[in-house]
Amino acid sequence: MISIIVPVYKTEKFLRQCLDSILQQTFNDWEMWIVDDGSPDNSPAICDEYAAKDKRIKVIHQNNQGTAMAKNNAIRKCNGDMVYFVDSDDWLEPNALASLADTMQKTNADMVVYEHIVEEEKKSVIKGNNDGSVTILNREETLWKIFTNEMPSYLWLTLFKREIISLFPDMRSFEDHGTFFSWASNARTTAYLSRALYHYRMNPDSLLHKPVKNHNLLMYKAINIRMSVIKEKHLFPDRQEECKAIYVNSVIKVAKDIARSPISYAEKLKSVEEVSEELRNMPIDYSRLNAKQRLRAYLLKHHLPFFIRFNSATSIFVKKH
Repeated sequence: MISIIVPVYKTEKFLRQCLDSILQQTFNDWEMWIVDDGSPDNSPAICDEYAAKDKRIKVIHQNNQGTAMAKNNAIRKCNGDMVYFVDSDDWLEPNALASLADTMQKTNADMVVYEHIVEEEKKSVIKGNNDGSVTILNREETLWKIFTNEMPSYLWLTLFKREIISLFPDMRSFEDHGTFFSWASNARTTAYLSRALYHYRMNPDSLLHKPVKNHNLLMYKAINIRMSVIKEKHLFPDRQEECKAIYVNSVIKVAKDIARSPISYAEKLKSVEEVSEELRNMPIDYSRLNAKQRLRAYLLKHHLPFFIRFNSATSIFVKKH
């Protein structure tokens, strides 16, 4: 059975389409846990309405705690041997669950990662080649592709075996990127299904498109979760310098975004100091960095005020990554 987890917050405009797409699945062996995260709109009533329609649907109402805690409350209650996450403003192809469950059964993979369709206001964009092919990756291949951003690390693009997942850390944003990596490190094999089965709505009202307090620090914590997993599980022993370079570049990006953010200089200095603390104590192989990266890494290690002034001054001219 698949346990479907749907966190809900202020998505009354799109929620029915999301829930209807699950009810219309050709695969029927599922339960759904809808978590109303203290939504102030009509979403809670819609959740209860759908629970009354189908006994497979359960609703959890909670005070607003953020999407990570909403998912945790559902994970604690779910009964399936497979777990699947859906954002409440998105929707599924009718054969999504059947395709994912069939791929997991045939390959005995611990995770099935697949593709999606980006739904913009006036067009739909299919990601991947969508040819239905299946590629099997071992643990290290999977983790390296995630670490280098060659493979998406979104919960809603993955079917998980229940046994490999755990609870989320207490973070209100960016939980996907760190936690996904941690869960993937528990998977012996991953099946990548080249099939677009999920409609991702580019919703300007979504939490993903709104500024979150301490956004950059949360992103930094997600990066550190990945690095902690690499250290704890002794991953990539022959690629340690490359891992460091990727980590350094990630920290530079976060620090650069902080320097360009509309907060006070004192707040910038405090935040940049926090995200660069580990980097400042780390030996860096500058030969693996380009000229701009070398300069930024040097300033982060040795002169934070100059780093902030340099990046604030060049923000108009340097393209954000």
